[in-house]
Amino acid sequence: MKLTHSSAKFVLILFVAVVSAFFGPSYVRAAESPSSSPSASPSASPSTSPTSTAVQYQASVSTDRAAGQVSYSVRGLDLEQTSRLTLQVTDSKKTILYTKEILLDSSNCQNGIFNGTFSISDVKYTYDQLSVNLLIGGSSISAGTCDFSIHTKNIKFTVDGNKESASRTLTLTSTESAGGVLIPGTGNQVSVLAWPNGADESTAKVIGAKTNIAGTGLAWPANITVAGVQYGTWNAKLVLTNTSNTALNQTLAKTTYEVNPVYSSLTVSKTKALEKKQSFGIYLKGFKNPFDVSKVKFNIYNSKGSQVASVNATAKDAAKTKYYAAVKLKNLDYSLDQYTIRVVVTDVNGSIKTLNITAVADERIQKGTLSVTKKKNASCTYKLTNAYIPGNIKKVQFVIYRLGSNKKKLGTYKAKVSSNKKKYYITLKNTQTGSFKVIAYGYTNWNKKIRLNSQIFRLKKKDMGKNGWYYEKYSGKKYKVYYENNVKQTDLTKELNLKKSSGSNTNKFYIEINRAACVVTVYMYDDETKKYDIPVKTCTVSVGRDVSTVAGTGGLNEHSSYTPIGTYSICSNGQSVKYSLKPMYEPDGSIVYARWASHIVGNVYFHSVAVGSQSHYALSAYNYNRLGSPASAGCVRMTVADAKWIYDYASAGSTVKIVKGNSSKPGPLGKNKTIKINGVSYDPTDPAVPNSRKKADYKAGRISGYMKKNGKKVGY
Repeated sequence: MKLTHSSAKFVLILFVAVVSAFFGPSYVRAAESPSSSPSASPSASPSTSPTSTAVQYQASVSTDRAAGQVSYSVRGLDLEQTSRLTLQVTDSKKTILYTKEILLDSSNCQNGIFNGTFSISDVKYTYDQLSVNLLIGGSSISAGTCDFSIHTKNIKFTVDGNKESASRTLTLTSTESAGGVLIPGTGNQVSVLAWPNGADESTAKVIGAKTNIAGTGLAWPANITVAGVQYGTWNAKLVLTNTSNTALNQTLAKTTYEVNPVYSSLTVSKTKALEKKQSFGIYLKGFKNPFDVSKVKFNIYNSKGSQVASVNATAKDAAKTKYYAAVKLKNLDYSLDQYTIRVVVTDVNGSIKTLNITAVADERIQKGTLSVTKKKNASCTYKLTNAYIPGNIKKVQFVIYRLGSNKKKLGTYKAKVSSNKKKYYITLKNTQTGSFKVIAYGYTNWNKKIRLNSQIFRLKKKDMGKNGWYYEKYSGKKYKVYYENNVKQTDLTKELNLKKSSGSNTNKFYIEINRAACVVTVYMYDDETKKYDIPVKTCTVSVGRDVSTVAGTGGLNEHSSYTPIGTYSICSNGQSVKYSLKPMYEPDGSIVYARWASHIVGNVYFHSVAVGSQSHYALSAYNYNRLGSPASAGCVRMTVADAKWIYDYASAGSTVKIVKGNSSKPGPLGKNKTIKINGVSYDPTDPAVPNSRKKADYKAGRISGYMKKNGKKVGY
């Protein structure tokens, strides 16, 4: 049967419909367009996501995230066969968000191509990966997906600032790659809400006003007190809103921040002034609070954990970063204990905060160390060291008991105290042997007697030592020496009751200079033995630096530097040649000044280490520190105190013998330790220099010792 063109077309359409029911639309469209091929279809640009469910149609989609707009395109349309299509947008859960039916005509579809758009507002600001489909007839063509999601993984949100500050900075930082968009669309704004940790999120309040999102980052100020005045951890959330969508309220990120006071230290101070007042001080430093402070208190707890006192602290600076309070022991009922200090802050909102810091005030007794030192002169020194009673020890007493069957109290003795009040001591003569017990008691400034420490000791016959005069052998000769507390004395001026040399008083001395040892020993005539065998004084000196020459006075000249060997006398020329200040010429022609000079022979004198001018403060530390070693041009250099002693006590005519000597045998009184100076220009034995200055320099380490005006030695 022959079919007409229209009849044949109808049969073909019917055939296609039947085949479509069995094989699907892709097969049908391929059958409808046998001449079409993939290579003949226009391709999508790199910024699109092209897909096609058949050869006849091709659809693509591109997304402008910044504008919040999607452009889609369909190709391969035939207006004779297709007069309409439907846009359908679904979210990632396949929920249809937006449907739009489009009538096709020559005004919007040319050359088989239709281009359309939709915006984020059309999908009701659904931030998701959206699928774009086009329905044509009974067929669905996928144009691809558009990214309307919020790139939350590229959002970093923080509440910056110090936890003690009410003013903070809200920061949104984007790690989006260059050209990327965090949130699609326009009109986007963010705000920040905060609520206390542990509270319901519904109680959140805005601390950061709505702010337009722009660029790759955002920072804007906030006052956290708007949300509340509670201390501790707070939660904060970054919320998205939109100027065109008042219903939008989406959380983008969450974080936490702290609201708490800060501080650098809490310490207990125990100064001399406070101890004198029987008090201790408490310092809180580096304190800052998020809210204005109404009051700061120091609560005090005893070792059992009970609160025993509370004192108000006073701000010590305008910024109120330092607080101080003094606590009197009287307020603690003079209970000597170890106390724990806690800080309680009340702010202007009435909130009370106990700081997470404590300090310890140790107001306990320290028993110290009690020692008994046996002396060879039949005495014992009882010493209590490092004992402490808060509020200072008023006095210490030693009570001594004899132990055994005849136990009895021997006596109560008030102890002496060192200048720094670290040592309490007394030396008592031993009167009997046996076992003994000494108990140290301390008295508080509120007149309470406290037992501190005790010690048991035993005394034997051998514990009775030297005191007074003894004859002893030294280097093959016998000398009469004097002991005090079993210590050989090196200056017997007081013990011998010596008087200064004068017209009415002549001291019979023999003075020996041991050149090798740099030691001068002064001997006194003993009427009993008829010998100069009483060593009165020893002085450590400097002799001529040339110690190899053993000549006498014959080689002395202005350029010589040896102390001549031989026997001479004080004022060898028979005249009383002594100078309280003598100019002396150096080999280079310069003039120096020596105090308390006593002539020996030629140009050789006993004198103090010379100074550069007629001043007590022009001393060369280098020359002074060489005492005890050869250093002079021939004279015998001495300390001011020793030179003045020779000047005052050595009568004219006293024999002076200069021997080569032996450095290992300085003399029966030995070799005295010398003073070292550093940073001062005076002699620490000079009585013209005030004691106060010497004491200060000694304490500062500038001198290793000094002599007081009364002749008492300190440090050497």
